[in-house]
Amino acid sequence: MPTLPDGSYDAFIVSAETREHGIALECAITAGEYRGDVINIVTRSFASHDPFSLIGLPCTLHVRGEEIRVTE
Repeated sequence: MPTLPDGSYDAFIVSAETREHGIALECAITAGEYRGDVINIVTRSFASHDPFSLIGLPCTLHVRGEEIRVTE
């Protein structure tokens, strides 16, 4: 996973898969210096969603230190 500086990044969900502890997301950054970078994370934020329904949705990646949080 690329290291991103602290900040917020516009992205969209390229793929999603159910995991034991949440949903594994592959997100592509859509703007700025890191446009085109792909970030893989596992999150509980979308645990109640069907993974297939998440593909193609826009999201925001919030980076603070070594933690990445994703929101709709």
